[in-house]
Amino acid sequence: MGYRIDIDYGNCLNCGVCMDVCPVEALDMSRPSSAGPESFEPWATPKQWTMQYPVQVGECIGCSICIRECPTVVMTLSTLAGPTPLLSRQGPIERPAATSSDAWVPLSEVTLEALKPDHPSPWGDLFTWRTAERPEPWQVWRSMVEGVPESPIAPCQAACPALTDAGRYVGLVAEGRYDDAYAVAAEVNPFPSVCGWICTAPCEASCRRGTLDEPISIRTIKRFATERGHLPPVPRPVVARSERVAIVGGGPAGMSAAYYLARLGYPVTVFEAMPVPGGMMAIGIPEYRLPREVLRAEIERIVGLGVDLRLDAAMGRDFTLSDLERDGYRAVFLATGASKSRRLGVPGDGLPGVVPATLFLKRVNLGESPRLSGQVVVVGGGSTAMDAARSALRSGATSVSIAYRRGRDEMPAQGEEIEAAEHEGIAVQTGLAIVAVESRDGEVAGLRVVEQRPTGAVDPRSGRAEWAPIPGTERVLPATTILVAIGEEPDPSILPEGAGIEVSGFAGIVADPRTLQTGRAGIFAGGDVVSGPKTIIDAVAAGRRAAGSIHEFIAGVRDGEAEILRTVRYATPPEPALTLDIAARPRVHLPLPMYQAGSFKAGQVGFDEAQARAEASRCFRCDAVYGCGTVQVVAGRGPREERAPAASAPPAGSQGMTAPSQMAGGGR
Repeated sequence: MGYRIDIDYGNCLNCGVCMDVCPVEALDMSRPSSAGPESFEPWATPKQWTMQYPVQVGECIGCSICIRECPTVVMTLSTLAGPTPLLSRQGPIERPAATSSDAWVPLSEVTLEALKPDHPSPWGDLFTWRTAERPEPWQVWRSMVEGVPESPIAPCQAACPALTDAGRYVGLVAEGRYDDAYAVAAEVNPFPSVCGWICTAPCEASCRRGTLDEPISIRTIKRFATERGHLPPVPRPVVARSERVAIVGGGPAGMSAAYYLARLGYPVTVFEAMPVPGGMMAIGIPEYRLPREVLRAEIERIVGLGVDLRLDAAMGRDFTLSDLERDGYRAVFLATGASKSRRLGVPGDGLPGVVPATLFLKRVNLGESPRLSGQVVVVGGGSTAMDAARSALRSGATSVSIAYRRGRDEMPAQGEEIEAAEHEGIAVQTGLAIVAVESRDGEVAGLRVVEQRPTGAVDPRSGRAEWAPIPGTERVLPATTILVAIGEEPDPSILPEGAGIEVSGFAGIVADPRTLQTGRAGIFAGGDVVSGPKTIIDAVAAGRRAAGSIHEFIAGVRDGEAEILRTVRYATPPEPALTLDIAARPRVHLPLPMYQAGSFKAGQVGFDEAQARAEASRCFRCDAVYGCGTVQVVAGRGPREERAPAASAPPAGSQGMTAPSQMAGGGR
């Protein structure tokens, strides 16, 4: 696979800007095969030192700088299933001595251009160059507009809900700077170690490297950085504030909000209903996927900032919202999550052997060691279903199977989770709709299902393919226990009548999408209790947004989250030079986790140093190529491997073209 740069030659200005700005020298300019329009004489000799059309001579990394900077918007980027066709390098452009004539001289007569080993601003010292997104095609030469936003961030960072600068810490790992890498990973996420183990890694799904071969293993690199690096001490807040903030819920959203508010100098109290902090990170994710010492260390780091953590303190049981307001808290953040499991909604789902998967996992993770026997069926296809199935196997089940209503490709769980479950002997059965729970003598005996298939239609509400039962395919899956993992929802019972806080149709708290403020002044809500079940990194982002809004509410600042980011940013000097390896190199794959019957000990190995640096070195450094002066390609298809100048004909269909745009420049 690869990237191909497509060019509309009929409207190309032939200015060479795309060649100038390409950080990996993937573009060159072809030489004319016939006289250029500046000669005004069709029989004139072609000037081989002028430029005619952009041509792709090297492997593209998909950064799209050329697309953004093309003044006539004639370039597009596409992906190919096979290798990208490349032309030979055209060679440096030389010009004859400058003419002394006072007559009009076309631009091509006085232009000297060559592929350069470094890439300074294409506009010289006229102004600071920042490549920027161009929302509308007519916004040409966008870099010349004053006040343009910073250069576009890398796709991996844009895909992260918390905007973690993944490219920067991956690059630091490649350089062996593990302390700096850890600090960068932690600057906008107080749970970098946790995410190094269990993040769903949306950054990897957006990685540009994935078009060439495979995405960078960003999450495992983060885990390596947190295990090998050391965080610098957190500086004391510049301002020690007196206004107290209460946070209800000690999960990732609540603890993240506490972290950011503490960094701003606020006294914070976190009320957690469970006997342990961490929310679903602690009671919903088994230890074999997230070692408890990893979570404990990150919670302790947050508490170490002065956060008052109160466990076994449930709102609605031990205190009320009004109590918090009477106690003088200036703001309250509700981050109680979504741990209420949905029911099957079929006959027999009230039998004793039908257990919410979240309740089962809570018992497992709080050390109650529930014992199972016989055959267990888990209903669902997400991460909770995989965790419940693998935990059931470790808790004594004779066999475990998973029943999911759609196809395997539509299962919400990550592919590696499904693969690990199957590796441990769990049967994953897809395309099964639940009909009823079968019983015998008041006990669960099995799960009646019917096979389904796609109808070819799409559900207009969800955008997903519709599935329908196949007549005559009903059967019973034998089971003594059924664990239900078809989704979770918030529990609004913590809110008293007349609280002035609206609840949505799916039981979530209604809050302003930007500020997260509810209908009650000074009361904010965020994370799963508002959105429904999402990921840990989504909850971290919600916690930071809530902290920023609370800061705006109390201190009257305009952009609280921007102040937070200025407070937590860890500065690293920009790279004066980058070395990129863009040869096709598969990612470093780790073995599946080791499984021991009955053991919840973590068995997923991470990278060793050689693996981590090798994997990090595969990164295209999309975060830095925009502004780096010197980029050297050391391996890969293109001009770095073929230095000898080679003549090449212009692209097919361009011979003899004299588009009006050529009259303006004729070459550069």
